[in-house]
Amino acid sequence: MLIIFFVGVLILISGTFFSEFKKIFITEPFLSIVIAILLGPEILGVIELDITSSLPVLKKTSEFTIAMALMATALRIPKSFFRRNFQTQTFLVIGGMLLMWLSGSFLLYLVFNLSIAECLLLGAIITPTDPVVASTIVTGKLAEKYLPSSIRNSLSFEAGVNDGLAFPLVFAGIFLVQADSFPIGKWIVEVLLFKTILCAVIAYITGYGAGLLMHKANIKGYMNKKSFLPFSLALSFVLLEGLNLLNMNGIIAVFIGGLAFSRVISENEDVQEERVQEAMERIFTIPAYFLLGLVLPWQEYVALGWKAIGIVVLVILFRRIPGFFALGPFMPKFKKRKKDLLFMGWFGPIGVAAIYYALHTKEQLAMESAWVIPSLIVVASTIIHGISSVPFQKWYHSLKNDH
Repeated sequence: MLIIFFVGVLILISGTFFSEFKKIFITEPFLSIVIAILLGPEILGVIELDITSSLPVLKKTSEFTIAMALMATALRIPKSFFRRNFQTQTFLVIGGMLLMWLSGSFLLYLVFNLSIAECLLLGAIITPTDPVVASTIVTGKLAEKYLPSSIRNSLSFEAGVNDGLAFPLVFAGIFLVQADSFPIGKWIVEVLLFKTILCAVIAYITGYGAGLLMHKANIKGYMNKKSFLPFSLALSFVLLEGLNLLNMNGIIAVFIGGLAFSRVISENEDVQEERVQEAMERIFTIPAYFLLGLVLPWQEYVALGWKAIGIVVLVILFRRIPGFFALGPFMPKFKKRKKDLLFMGWFGPIGVAAIYYALHTKEQLAMESAWVIPSLIVVASTIIHGISSVPFQKWYHSLKNDH
């Protein structure tokens, strides 16, 4: 009950002072984690909870939070954005993901005494860009004032797609750790083709059909405002849990289905759905990060010693930035635009998607490092990227030279 009480208080405070918090570089994930750490068993001890039984709750909460963020992101992206920027976004998402996976895995191998397979698994877990923290960077009056739409839409699209595309990478890592030889056929057929690609096709058809249904019903006057507003919320749950029931990739389903849904509905419907979805995203974000702050494995962090600081610094600085500069010549939208590449390379926050995949891996393999190391990096990323968002936006805006 105390958790619900404090979550409610945080939502009220955040809603009341949202604009002021943004001015002093405080994001909702940052605020939620810090308050939870202060109230948790390691400092004030106001809230005591059984961590073992709380982790499954955190996993499901993270999954729902991802779904809300992905649907809000899909509704926010312009309808023709991917088609008009096909080459740039393809290299940004696919190339960026592969380079982040490999670079993250290499950094983990340098710091920890882990096998190559374990490092590839942990590298896959921290690969996806968090759509929740990313949305705090690319939305709002300050982001619109300081950042061009090309950066805001590119970061949103990348964060939306790669949460779901991390699914086959994580399963590749799990297979590598479990088996003496990699089951390439099983991975291609079961994980890539069935659980991810076919899932995306089904999700697109479902989202497109839901958009047509809502648009036609609205034109004919079958819907009133009360039934109109929560439509995308319901669609998020249908896509997530419906595809999960089919043992598919429910996370990618929400984003792809949301893109298809957004293509069909009118501009007025789109605006209203985006507003309600972003409101629900904020409501889910605070509980997810608050619960995360309560269950952090502090003793394990301390046991890591200097390695805890080392991996955070290396991942924040080198997991993403070098790869983006390497991909720059292949992305027409950002070719020779070094400040754009640096800004996007810096803002690749690691958050609830990594928490979800870390807990899923921990369940599958009983691998404690799959929870300890990614959760450490998530907390550091949430704090560092959160407090640096506005200063970096202003820095970007102050630069007159695109080169």
